[in-house]
Amino acid sequence: MRRLALACLLASLAPTAVVRADDPCAHVACSSHGTCFSEGERAYCLCDEGFSAVGGACVRRRTVKRDDHAGLRVVHVARGEVDRTLPFVGSERRLAPGPLGPHVPSGDLWCTDFVAWVYAIAGAPLSGGDDGGWLIRTNAAMRRWFERRGLFVAKGSSDFARFEPRPGDYVRIRNDTWGHSALVDHVEGDTLFLVEGNAGGKVRATRYPEWREHPRIDGFGIASFTRARRRRLGAPLAWLMPLARR
Repeated sequence: MRRLALACLLASLAPTAVVRADDPCAHVACSSHGTCFSEGERAYCLCDEGFSAVGGACVRRRTVKRDDHAGLRVVHVARGEVDRTLPFVGSERRLAPGPLGPHVPSGDLWCTDFVAWVYAIAGAPLSGGDDGGWLIRTNAAMRRWFERRGLFVAKGSSDFARFEPRPGDYVRIRNDTWGHSALVDHVEGDTLFLVEGNAGGKVRATRYPEWREHPRIDGFGIASFTRARRRRLGAPLAWLMPLARR
């Protein structure tokens, strides 16, 4: 009877073990200084402040100062890439980080890579990702980056009903698979205008009418005038101190 019970227990645990073995993050510890996120069969680290990702490790690195007023430059950069496919995004840029294409592994989704690249080009680089920190590759990791700093306004939260998106803010979009990333271009009335990478295989300008009720809008990352805007939403000032040093 004990052997039968043990066999049933092992059988019930087997599917879980298979899932863990197939998880790209199963054996990626990010040097205990970050969190692993996966995309397809690849694992990527989102590292803590003061670290950047190198493969499956987080290595210490000086944080690059961010420009908190770069929203309009973010929009200018993003608009300049509309209708381009990945091989041509930033193709004329010679200064680091250069064109986007060489930073994206073959077959990877690149909507979040595009957002991170635009922030870097506009002088507001993110931190904790690949290529020295600026390159965050998945929308789940991008959302986490803003959440850690108290700068993500999720749909359904008490802040969402009075939140006003501004040019350059991050937008996480729900879909039927892994989620999607975009940038706020501007808002007209109740219509949200975005720029999205990897939308139908290229960069596209899109719009979402009645955006507060739109089922695909999952939330926003505040990317410009962060201290003042979070203060208006009632966030504790202490949440913003890490960002104030960048």
